[in-house]
Amino acid sequence: MLYIIASPIGNLEDLTLRSIRILKEIDLIFCEDTRVTKKLLRHYKITKPLFRYIDDDSKINFYRDKLKSNDIALITDAGTPLLSDPGYKLINIARQNNIDVTSIPGSSALMTAVSLSGRKMNNFIFEGFFSKKSNDQLILSSRLRYRTKDTFLFESPKRIKSTLNFLKNKLLERDVIVFHELTKLNEKVIEFNLVDLPLYDFKPLGEYIILISGTTVKYSKIDKDFSTYIKQEIEYLVANRLPLKNAAKIIADIFDFPRKDIYNIWIDKK
Repeated sequence: MLYIIASPIGNLEDLTLRSIRILKEIDLIFCEDTRVTKKLLRHYKITKPLFRYIDDDSKINFYRDKLKSNDIALITDAGTPLLSDPGYKLINIARQNNIDVTSIPGSSALMTAVSLSGRKMNNFIFEGFFSKKSNDQLILSSRLRYRTKDTFLFESPKRIKSTLNFLKNKLLERDVIVFHELTKLNEKVIEFNLVDLPLYDFKPLGEYIILISGTTVKYSKIDKDFSTYIKQEIEYLVANRLPLKNAAKIIADIFDFPRKDIYNIWIDKK
């Protein structure tokens, strides 16, 4: 059996009773960082062989052999495995070899932030960690400018300030909530408008989650305003050194619109 076990996101007491029992019963553990997992196991007086797991094709045979002869738990450093963390290849290996897989739910940074947001959360979008690639950042900022749904992002402490400044420059006025050190002693939930960003000093320590509220401006493909908006988005991407062909494709994907129609809107502008 392969057990997918959610680990605490900060407070070690958030490991479930069932997870503790399973960790005592299984044969070995695949984890993201053996040093982090040792700290968790030490807290509960559990001793098990630990192997660092990465989604690496060169290790498929090793993982398969271990799965065939052991009951194994997969744990990441914090939270639920596979949510912006490695593990999907291990699950596929298990299923391809008729090995049972089950998930033991528990802590999740994303769901903790959802519950603390104070917003209606019937429908939202999770984008994972904010990309380090400038082109991906441009694409996401275009999506965020028209998206009416709330969006969650993960961010590292070293990049939190630069990411928030990027969002401020691209989105101008938009309400955000920043979650910091969830479940820990210094837990903070900070709500503000991006216009007021200079008032806040975000420390380069601990993990961050950013909630960006959806826009209240709605566009329809048959509206004149929609065509104007399309032109502005193409201009924005081209001004940031993206070729027109790539910009048109990105906008077509964002708005689920035929690329030729995007070109036509741009030609009309000219």
